[in-house]
Amino acid sequence: MKVYHFDINTKLLTATADAHPNPMREGEFLIPAFATEIAPPSLAPNEAAKWETYQWAIVPIVVDPGTGDLESVNLTQYAADVRWRLETGGTGIVFENISIPLATDRDSQIKAFVARYQADQNPQFTINWKCADGNWKALNAAKIQAASNAILQHVKRWFDAEQIVVQKIAMGEITTAPQVDAAFAMM
Repeated sequence: MKVYHFDINTKLLTATADAHPNPMREGEFLIPAFATEIAPPSLAPNEAAKWETYQWAIVPIVVDPGTGDLESVNLTQYAADVRWRLETGGTGIVFENISIPLATDRDSQIKAFVARYQADQNPQFTINWKCADGNWKALNAAKIQAASNAILQHVKRWFDAEQIVVQKIAMGEITTAPQVDAAFAMM
């Protein structure tokens, strides 16, 4: 008889071994702690078996680059991380034939919306804006409004994308981290 060992913390399958016979009861086998006699399901290369309350579940995995250990992936959290990286990765606009690369990290978003507030209050407002490429651009109220609109649309795009991806995860249409990446790449 085989036993299937799982990690005490991650509950991921770690090893398969032959069970030792119980010396006190003929025909019975000893099942060690953190092991089961229930065989795990067949797995794809990017999947692992995780012991969850008397049964195996198939979970997507990644390899931790620092340790080489397998880690299960919470796909909803992974999708949120992908969205955050895309959201804060920058965007840009072309306004009156001038390209303006825009930083979209959280601080830059706040600064853009504060500048937008000033531009809405005072149509003569201007600011020397440090762009995402490190260059400076003099922005008048109209350019500030266009830039803040572009940033808002950029942020909205990635939140909308995350919502769609999470819905597909919940419906079982997306089951791996590479599928999450591919779904975001198509949006």
